[in-house]
Amino acid sequence: KQWYQRRVRGPEDELQKDLEKPEFMLTKAEEQWSEEEVKIAKEFEKKEKHLFEEREKYRKALEAELKKLQTANVESMNSFDEKLNRLFRHRIEIQKTVNQEELKIVRLGRSIYQQDFLEDREGELSKILDELKQTKVRAQEEVGEIKRAIDRLKDEHELILQEDKVIEKQFKKDFADVDAFTLDILAKLYKRRPKVTKQKIVTNEATARSSNPFHVKVEDPDKAFLEAMSELDSDIHRPDILEADTWERFIEARSFKVESELKVKHHNQKIQDLNNYLQRLGEEDDAMKCRIEKAFQQLNDLRERKLRFLLNLEIQLLLKQGQVEVDPGVFSTKFEQALLIHRSVIEDLNSQIVTLGEAKVSAMVDCKDYYKNIHLLEWEHEKMMMEGEDLNTKTRDIQTLRVTKELQVFLFAENNQQRMQKEIQTLEKTIKLNENMHKRKVSDKKRILDRLNALIREKESECGVLDAELKELAVSLVERQQIQEACVADLTPAANQRMKDIVARRKLVDLAKSQSQEVAVLRAEVERLRMKTFPALVQNN
Repeated sequence: KQWYQRRVRGPEDELQKDLEKPEFMLTKAEEQWSEEEVKIAKEFEKKEKHLFEEREKYRKALEAELKKLQTANVESMNSFDEKLNRLFRHRIEIQKTVNQEELKIVRLGRSIYQQDFLEDREGELSKILDELKQTKVRAQEEVGEIKRAIDRLKDEHELILQEDKVIEKQFKKDFADVDAFTLDILAKLYKRRPKVTKQKIVTNEATARSSNPFHVKVEDPDKAFLEAMSELDSDIHRPDILEADTWERFIEARSFKVESELKVKHHNQKIQDLNNYLQRLGEEDDAMKCRIEKAFQQLNDLRERKLRFLLNLEIQLLLKQGQVEVDPGVFSTKFEQALLIHRSVIEDLNSQIVTLGEAKVSAMVDCKDYYKNIHLLEWEHEKMMMEGEDLNTKTRDIQTLRVTKELQVFLFAENNQQRMQKEIQTLEKTIKLNENMHKRKVSDKKRILDRLNALIREKESECGVLDAELKELAVSLVERQQIQEACVADLTPAANQRMKDIVARRKLVDLAKSQSQEVAVLRAEVERLRMKTFPALVQNN
């Protein structure tokens, strides 16, 4: 193990070791060293210096290697990040493609389901329409049969009516052997019929408890009529002037006529029932027509929807965000009302828009220049009007000008130039005099300013002394207040109240003094500001 440790030690281990100083360097002072010890000390210093140099070289080499490793590490990290970013983008592209294909699959599945649904619905509607058509055909056949039956019954009814009329005519022939009065009575009795009430609905508790709530028991009206006729056939109703055999013949004839009338009535009832049934079938046929038309309309709508579905195919396109100009919805964008337009159409439209925009801009520029020229002309017009007013004013001033002596001298003098030079010399002298006066005034103001600055400095020094005295007085005041508070602590409440009144009066007096001083200062300031408004007349000695 020790041998292995000796083998694995490198130069850095040797450089980490510190040199051991000689014993005399630790125990003796430098003045007590011998010549040999001095040489040994110099050699030790050389070795120590060499060791430091080697350590510095090794440190610099390690730092260079560290920088190299850091640079390599940064480069490897950057390359790894770049590869990772590339792979991530590739993964996103793959996921996008997979999602697009899945969306295509879902759309195809939905379209297949819709197509199957439309086909099934079309089959159901076709089946319903065929059933309705068959029902209508059967109803039409039944209507034809009923109409033929009605025609047949009407023919039979005509025959029965003729027979009834023949029977009525035969009655007078059968009783031609009786006198006219008796025949008249027999005719009245022949035409007499008993009054029978209409059908009467009879219900009872058993019928109410039956399973059919609409069950009713109807009496036969013919039976009641025949019973009433049998009562009329009794001998009670036989006139006294009629013999028995004549009454018997009359009863037979009247019974035969009643049977004929009942037969006519039954035929009328049958015809009426068939007509009612035919009317009900007509209403059912109209309802059937409406149902057939509705089913046919639904079938046509479904076929049109199916055709639109087959022709209006969904195409999944991948477009950039700038190429979609449909307003996005709250959750998802709906493209039902969108149109797919070729890029050339948009470019042509944009070029037309640019052309129209340039034309509009040029028109606006022309309009602007036109209005600019109008405003320029208006300005020139106003300028000329003002110049005209100025000329009129000058003319009026010249006309109303008073001719003074100076003006007459100026107008009638022969040598105006010399006069002007004299005036100029006089003005120059006046200017020099004013400049000298101004300089004297400035020097006086400077002296006054120096005197005021000295006064300010004196006042500042006095204020500093007063501030120091004020601090001392404040300290003494605090001490006296403490002493006073210590003394006042033992006084009675009346003394405390009196002391408070004294202090309050003192404060008010101090406040009044300070306010009077402020008023005096403000008055002085007002007086100073008021004096500034008056001209300063400096008296020269």
